[in-house]
Amino acid sequence: MGRTGMNLENVKMRNRSVILSLLNSQGAMSRKDIAKLVGLTPAAVTLLCTEMMEEGKIVEKGEVQEERRAGRKKVLVDINEEYKCVIAVSVETSFTWITITNIRGIELAHKRIRTNIQMNPEEYLSEIAKESKVLLWENHRSQEEILGLGICVPGIVDRKQGLSLHAYGIWKEKVPVQSIMEELMHCPVIVENNVKAFAEGELTYGLGKTDKDLLFVKWGPGVGSAIVINNRIYEGRENRAAEIGHYIIEPDGIQCRCGRRGCLETRVSTKAIVDKIKSAFSEENTPYLYRALEGDGSRITEDLFIQWVQECTEEHGLMREPALKEILCSSIERMARAVVNVMTILAPDNTVLYGTMLENKAIRNIFMSYCKKYDAGYTEECIKKSDLSDRISYIGAAAIVAKKYFFEPDRAIS
Repeated sequence: MGRTGMNLENVKMRNRSVILSLLNSQGAMSRKDIAKLVGLTPAAVTLLCTEMMEEGKIVEKGEVQEERRAGRKKVLVDINEEYKCVIAVSVETSFTWITITNIRGIELAHKRIRTNIQMNPEEYLSEIAKESKVLLWENHRSQEEILGLGICVPGIVDRKQGLSLHAYGIWKEKVPVQSIMEELMHCPVIVENNVKAFAEGELTYGLGKTDKDLLFVKWGPGVGSAIVINNRIYEGRENRAAEIGHYIIEPDGIQCRCGRRGCLETRVSTKAIVDKIKSAFSEENTPYLYRALEGDGSRITEDLFIQWVQECTEEHGLMREPALKEILCSSIERMARAVVNVMTILAPDNTVLYGTMLENKAIRNIFMSYCKKYDAGYTEECIKKSDLSDRISYIGAAAIVAKKYFFEPDRAIS
């Protein structure tokens, strides 16, 4: 194929991607309305839509009456949600979630297994593959229906090479996740840092459809962040995400799981907060908690603390115990101060909050009060809880696959 032919093919692929992205953000539309919005002729849009309908990527959704022209009806087209399914895997220090979704990132089936950090990476990835195949079989999904598998892990990831370079709290060594999983699953695999993947989920299915510059902050059990500039996720040196959790706040402080000392995460992670609670635990300092645990401080674990966080209100739970409230508020203040500092530097359109700690309304209210204290302009208008928070265990992994192999396929011909 000559250079002119290659360029025309690339233009066609880009136009198809623009139409799919438009349908993803706007919903079902007529070919005529699509043509107006994307700047193509109705004939060109009809041809592209016909091709994608033949491939099963879009479907007709019926007719609607045009208000100004009696008898004239528009035939709507939309994404075929069942075109293919995506396997979304999220590996965290405590649990691993395996989810099957459709093209729009809607959950079809899921399972959760405990992450086994004692296994070597190859053995554990084999376990994930086995569980994924069982989930597919249980839900009558064939190999041909799989668009791809997205797998998200904490820490440093080289997405281009498909490597986990250092999965904080899980694997310290370099792990060729992509090649291992592709051999086991016989489908395309994408590996990404968990926070960057969630940001991609927000770009594909959430706030990112309207805002160009975003800051993402995840809190709990660890702390993570990602930056979106002009609808693209910023990637720093050595494929690193913008890790607010590993911003150093104390010279020669506590050693962090990333290997450095004095990181923000060493003071505000759920483990750090649990350690403070254990230190304060006594009949005098924490009478309610002491009685509830029958004086046994060894029962205070991260899992129990997360349960407390989920049940916490502004008057009860952690807030009922003055010593616990002080510990919690101190951590919230540190977190808010760090976020305000980053927002001051980046000036994003919106800051998006998610994660166990920030899901709780009482904690989020305290967090916002500190943000407003440091800058009165930082209100709920520019600092928002993600609408995708209830899909945190899979939306990022689903989005990285849907974006690469459906919405924006990398088909440029060289």
